Parts: sequence; structure tokens; C-alpha cells
Amino acid sequence: MVPVAEYNTQRRRLAMGEAPRQQKYRLHRHPISTIQALVDQHTELLTVLESQALEYQLDS
Repeated sequence: MVPVAEYNTQRRRLAMGEAPRQQKYRLHRHPISTIQALVDQHTELLTVLESQALEYQLDS
């Protein structure tokens, strides 16, 4: 029997290894929605970073 923590660690490692292949598959099969999802992720990240920068400036 495998400990749950070790199992979860291995599953995460497997998922991280599969991510590039899955991204390439999605980009090939559904280019418009995949690119839109990437743009949305980028926009969300940019918003978070900008708000953190603003908080940092206010704290200084």
C-alpha cells in the first residue's frame, strides 16, 4: 500500500509532466479558445501583479 502523501506527490509530478503535451494538443485542436484562455490567464496575473505593486507603493 502506498502512503497518500506519496501518491499525491507522484500524481502532481505526473500532471506537471503532462501539462506541456496537453497544452500543445489543445492549441492544435482548439486554437482560438486556447489562445483566449492564455490571454485571460495573462490578464488576471497582470491584474494581481499590478495590485500588489500598488499595495507595495502605498506601504512605502
